[in-house]
Amino acid sequence: MIAARLRQVVGNCALVARIGGDEFGILLPVVSDEEAPLRVAQSIVKELPEPIQLASLSVKVGVGVGIAIFTADDDQSNELTAQDGSVGETVMRQADMALYQAKRGGSSGYCFFHPEMDAQLRQRVELEREIKPAIKAGEIVPYYQPIVDLRSGAVVGCEALARWEHPGRGLLPPSILIPIAEGTGSISELTFSLLHQAIRDAKTWPGELSISINLSPRQFADAWLAEKVLYALTENAFPANRLAFEITETTFIERPDEAKAALQSLRNLGVHVALDDFGSGYAGLSYLRQFEFDRIKIDRSFVTDMLINPEDHKIVEGILIFSRAFGLQATAEGIESLEVRNRLIELGCDIGQGYYFSKPKPNLEFMHYLASAHEGLRQLG
Repeated sequence: MIAARLRQVVGNCALVARIGGDEFGILLPVVSDEEAPLRVAQSIVKELPEPIQLASLSVKVGVGVGIAIFTADDDQSNELTAQDGSVGETVMRQADMALYQAKRGGSSGYCFFHPEMDAQLRQRVELEREIKPAIKAGEIVPYYQPIVDLRSGAVVGCEALARWEHPGRGLLPPSILIPIAEGTGSISELTFSLLHQAIRDAKTWPGELSISINLSPRQFADAWLAEKVLYALTENAFPANRLAFEITETTFIERPDEAKAALQSLRNLGVHVALDDFGSGYAGLSYLRQFEFDRIKIDRSFVTDMLINPEDHKIVEGILIFSRAFGLQATAEGIESLEVRNRLIELGCDIGQGYYFSKPKPNLEFMHYLASAHEGLRQLG
């Protein structure tokens, strides 16, 4: 069906081939009509996603289109061809990179190749090669963002977030780091490296602050997950009730049975479990019926603009009413102003985090923040 639709879209003006799996290629001569690739891509994005009827099933189709244009007088043709082996391989690689970019949007779309994509790909390949040695060398460290009692301003805990202090590229954020760790199978090693370091740091903090750390969906396939957590707690003599794991609903979509068993094992240790980014997905309510959580975290996309977007305000208010009905503690993420903080208090939210209080900080700066926050509360009585 897809092959037939593609032939209909391009007609006799191009060669269409199935490359393999769910990938097709189009070789489109561009002589005088420079807009032809754009028009073809737009037609593909419009025509292909129509549902396909298979017996009683209606199958939805998504499509991403990557476009690369190559001319014989291209100044870089010799360099690219020498690098990739042939003109054909060069164009295919570039189109594939553009396709990857088009698919990152999550819906049907198209994207033209540009040289920056090549640089990004090279950077990613280099980082994939470097990440495991970096974990062992301690280059990837936890940064801490405080979790605060909204009414009193007291710091009650923190979220530990990974940062790569790369010797050549500077500080790399999770948006770069985490996909590479997952893609290379290093995510478990990374998480437990952060966990051990965060526990060691927390033992030097004043009070009994809790630590929250994210678990990747891939880690629920690890049959030894709970045992590794227990080892980290025991080795450092750290109370289990000061540790919380944050889990997104993607975990339950991808691995429902494994997630349920692992979740119960973690709770048996005495650690807390939070459902992260609550409200942003489609099945949060059903998960709360099936799994036991201690708290939910309201997604920042609703909190940040709740005072200027009535729909976001309604969602936050509804989640808070729901959390109280289920006896769950709700934490609001993405608080960036005093006005949002005050409105959340009025709605009955007790706990929150966001740039209004502090950005994620390395341990030494976080300790200074704790000291200043404690002194401010002491002066207020």
